[in-house]
Amino acid sequence: MPRLILINGAPGSGKSTIAALLATEQPLAFALEIDSIKHALGRWDEDPLRSGLHARRLSVAAAKEQLASGHDVFIGQYLARTSFIEELESLAVACRARFHEFVLDLDAVALAERIGARTARPDRPEHDVNNQLVGARDAEALARSLDELRHTRPDAVWVDARGSLMATTDLIRARLEQDQ
Repeated sequence: MPRLILINGAPGSGKSTIAALLATEQPLAFALEIDSIKHALGRWDEDPLRSGLHARRLSVAAAKEQLASGHDVFIGQYLARTSFIEELESLAVACRARFHEFVLDLDAVALAERIGARTARPDRPEHDVNNQLVGARDAEALARSLDELRHTRPDAVWVDARGSLMATTDLIRARLEQDQ
């Protein structure tokens, strides 16, 4: 049975990197990077909200095709509100796939350090754009923005992400293996 795996977390928490790492471990698994799709849209920066919503629609279509072909989808995305999470969960149900929802849990101090490191050494093209939008000064508000999910998404698995990216990846991998 294919799986749709959402790795949620604040910007800079490592969610996209972890999604990409996990996807490389299986044949034809797909690390779906919604921000990369948004940034690939012509003149996206003239209307970032509209571009972001369109990137989500394109992502859902791609995920649907991937799940229908029997392959896993890994999505690393910051989602503080539940509407898109619920859309992804519904997509998994419609495609007869298992839905797994993880939230990377970082306190403001650790998050500020991660954002600062990403700013100093961006390792993906979208980091240059994201670093203009979010800085270490935003860490407290970003960490707090996910707190409501503890109540609205009680089945989400919160993962202590204070360790290395590899340690956090190992925690998620172990949970996925446990749920098979």
